[in-house]
Amino acid sequence: MRRSSILFLSAILLMVLGALLWASSGYSSYNSLFKEKMKSTINVRMGNVTVEVGSSSMGDPLAAINSTLYRKYSRVTIILGTGDTKGYCDRTGKCQFRTLAASSVSCLLGKLLGAYYYETAREMGYNDSSARRFALEHVSRELSPRWLSTWDRIEIGRGKLGNRGHLLVILRGPLDGAEENRVYSPRDGVLVLEALNDRTLYEEALLLQGITGVGCSSP
Repeated sequence: MRRSSILFLSAILLMVLGALLWASSGYSSYNSLFKEKMKSTINVRMGNVTVEVGSSSMGDPLAAINSTLYRKYSRVTIILGTGDTKGYCDRTGKCQFRTLAASSVSCLLGKLLGAYYYETAREMGYNDSSARRFALEHVSRELSPRWLSTWDRIEIGRGKLGNRGHLLVILRGPLDGAEENRVYSPRDGVLVLEALNDRTLYEEALLLQGITGVGCSSP
């Protein structure tokens, strides 16, 4: 085999190995998000269920989550669940509470984003109807609910999704690897709703409304 061919193949092999290591690192960092030990926690009783609210920062975890949600972001992504949950929902149609949880979180974040852009438009001299249209256009572009993909796992692990400029909210139910009932922020710009069943997941979504003081109409 010619020397040039050997060098070319060696370069390709190194590129493949580098890509695999890069992807593996992203996967590992993604999985570690759900194992982070919170620096502050508080238990919140919701009916017959106790939900742990936690934050990676010291102080009141409720205040930390409120601050996380009210911060201005350039993008907001809501992960509705993994492929396992999507497959179950597609097969059975029994995902009412997952749908309600997703709708509740989307409504909340849409209102927070919308309020920011509405006020921005008014300060720019827009009238009420134009300001509302301005806000709606921005919310439609910047708020993205979707099911978790392989690429999302890598990007979340690398910190491209879920940072001070890009809010990431993850819904994590029984088929997504949930181990307990809790709402927590493992790092800046990331909020996880984790529950052992989808009904509790929906209640955790409602808890966010209580924390922020922003309500959405019930379906």
